[in-house]
Amino acid sequence: MNPADTLVGLAVDGKAVRGSRTDGQAVHLLAAALHACQTVIAQRQVAAKSNEIPAFAPLLNRIDLHGVVVTADAMHTQRTHAEHIITASGHYLLVVKGNEKLRQRLRRLPWKQIPLQARTARAGHGRREIRRLKVCTFRPGLLFPRAVQAMEIKRRRTHRKTGKAETKTVSPITSLPPEQAGPPQLAELAQNQSLVG
Repeated sequence: MNPADTLVGLAVDGKAVRGSRTDGQAVHLLAAALHACQTVIAQRQVAAKSNEIPAFAPLLNRIDLHGVVVTADAMHTQRTHAEHIITASGHYLLVVKGNEKLRQRLRRLPWKQIPLQARTARAGHGRREIRRLKVCTFRPGLLFPRAVQAMEIKRRRTHRKTGKAETKTVSPITSLPPEQAGPPQLAELAQNQSLVG
């Protein structure tokens, strides 16, 4: 059996609860949902006047992370979060956005020399989306704690009603080694990164 077949994707994402606004502030929950069935297996309320970052580790402390790949958006691309996941015997796939130093390091990788390695097309929510993926492997920890692969995902969304198209490049990093997750598995994990809500 392929080791990638045993990986379980777990999306960590936060949402404000509709209709919960009191005193000008809505209840905000951080949840962990399984990629395969989109079932929330743990959630935690984010403290008022705070954000999701302090709730991340306590949320994951309640879950056995062996064989689990935690996926999360750029807010959670924190060194402490990556180390917490690794210490708990899990892996991560995190989106790089706000960390300018890390983004610059990713841009310096040899993307132009790397061929396209995966392409997916999906339709839903009134739009068609095409994703093109390249993967670059590097020395462990070079860019981020235990990171060994980076991705360049070019996403083109076309809205069916308007025909308007938008293109965006997303740059996730992961602790998964190539022998455990190749481009098709990484493409699927990245696609399912935000499932809650």
